[in-house]
Amino acid sequence: MNTLTTSDHLLVIDPCSDTQARIAEQLQGRGFSVVAASDLTTALTAIDMAAPDIVITDLFLPEATGLTVLKELKARHELCPVIVMAKDAPEPMIIQALRIGAADYLHKPVTEEELVLALQRARNLMPGDLGDIPGVCRAEYQLTVDSDPTHIPAMISWLIKTTASTLPPVRRLHLRGALQELLFNAIEHGNLEIVYREKQEALAEGRYEQLLAHRLAQARLRDRRVRIHVAHDTDANCLVYGITDEGKGFKWQSLLARSQEVCESEDANGRGVFLARSFFPSLRYNDRGNEVTLTVSLH
Repeated sequence: MNTLTTSDHLLVIDPCSDTQARIAEQLQGRGFSVVAASDLTTALTAIDMAAPDIVITDLFLPEATGLTVLKELKARHELCPVIVMAKDAPEPMIIQALRIGAADYLHKPVTEEELVLALQRARNLMPGDLGDIPGVCRAEYQLTVDSDPTHIPAMISWLIKTTASTLPPVRRLHLRGALQELLFNAIEHGNLEIVYREKQEALAEGRYEQLLAHRLAQARLRDRRVRIHVAHDTDANCLVYGITDEGKGFKWQSLLARSQEVCESEDANGRGVFLARSFFPSLRYNDRGNEVTLTVSLH
């Protein structure tokens, strides 16, 4: 049976603070870092930001009831095991939840023994660490994605969970921030040719969605794609992320040559590149400026 380790991050979603506290108390000393949320909106934000290893949620929340909770969670983070719990859920709802993808069902109030056993079963469903598989020298992942920026959070959650789940929490946050900046840059600035000032004006005037829809409707832009390539090199003990757009590129040489202090306001979109490079100094572009690569050490 797998043991619980300090790499296990648990998100508890329940409107009752007593239930949140009781679960956290039951898991003390069992190798879990527990984060709690009282409603679905807060929970989805936590999932997008922290990429928990396992989620436990009540089936009945203030903003959503029944199977809606599970569907939202699985849509955002398909690979994350979700344990559902409720005090008086009807049997057909429980069966449907398991069919949709719930890893387990717990009847409230949940005992410590039931909780630990359910978490052990859920942990067996988590993606394994390539470092634990003998003989693997290199693994690669390739995604080809469209140019809709609203899809970026789900892309990043998948990438973090699938390729970087063994990184320390702070390092995962750094990687999430860097990937977010680089993907938005590739899609908005690269494929859709939206400059920083144009985006800021649209946001201020409440017409950002209209701006996106207009660009995505243009024949020369709508079919552009972004390629995301990830290589896990077990010999070098590192992850290498590559993001390539189909835009014109940009003059990154002068941008990276300047310090962050002298970054002019009209070039504020370049601050995202500065942020990513501050976390990952290995960040580099190809000559054209439409392909960026960063290396993450696993040491």
